[in-house]
Amino acid sequence: MSDARVLDQIRIRYLALWGLMSLLTLSVPLAFFRTEVGIDISAESAGIGVVLLTVGGWLVQTLWWQGVNLSVLFGPVPTCLTTWGLVLLCVLSLDILENAEFYLLLPWFEQVAPALAEGYTSNAAGEPSNLSGYLWLVGSAVVAAPLIEEFLFRGVIYQRWAYAWGTPIGALLATACLFSLPHGHFVGTFTLAVVATILYAHAQNLWAPIAMHAIGNAINVFGGIPFRTGVERTIGVEDKTVFGTLCLGVSALLLTWFFWRFGRALWRPLPITKHQKKT
Repeated sequence: MSDARVLDQIRIRYLALWGLMSLLTLSVPLAFFRTEVGIDISAESAGIGVVLLTVGGWLVQTLWWQGVNLSVLFGPVPTCLTTWGLVLLCVLSLDILENAEFYLLLPWFEQVAPALAEGYTSNAAGEPSNLSGYLWLVGSAVVAAPLIEEFLFRGVIYQRWAYAWGTPIGALLATACLFSLPHGHFVGTFTLAVVATILYAHAQNLWAPIAMHAIGNAINVFGGIPFRTGVERTIGVEDKTVFGTLCLGVSALLLTWFFWRFGRALWRPLPITKHQKKT
């Protein structure tokens, strides 16, 4: 099957249909057993159920019924040390940007747009109280979320839209918006999506953005990189606004270099093109 036929087989609209069917499927037993979301079952658990049913059903349809090769979408695991170094640089840049968000942008949102500020804080994961809580958090945030989200947004949706629309920039921006909307902190997740897409186009495999996403989530789960403590001890900056501004400047420099150096990879043939020729 040619790369064009593979991408022709992928239908993003079916994902929305699977989401609607999953929501209805979950609603039937909840109504039958008179279970209330938020009281008898957490909204997070209900949401995870809908997501798993949606993605699982759509993958069965796309991969098995329509014959799409999973290895073609993922590509081989990168063996070049430069690629892994670039992954770590992206993690560092995004983590510094996240500090700028919470020390500079969040206080401003609290004054001018409290609803946006609430979205930032409510999206933060709570501290687990036991070992099972930590294992669940690691399994969902460090393993499942990067694997599913990068496969879905970068491997499938971005490539399908870039192929169908004929413009990688339009597909990148649309996918980044779609990815960031449910996450709460729009600036950081939108930038993460853009960086992950460019990294995917440059590395020509999904494992690089999956690793970047997983490492970043792992850092957040275990408390984050102590940038603020290091800055306080080395240059004596204690003011939150000054620290946030410093983080914004450093992350802007790193990300600007990344976009300038690797953004041209978006105009290369889609990764699926390269891997399809080898199968």
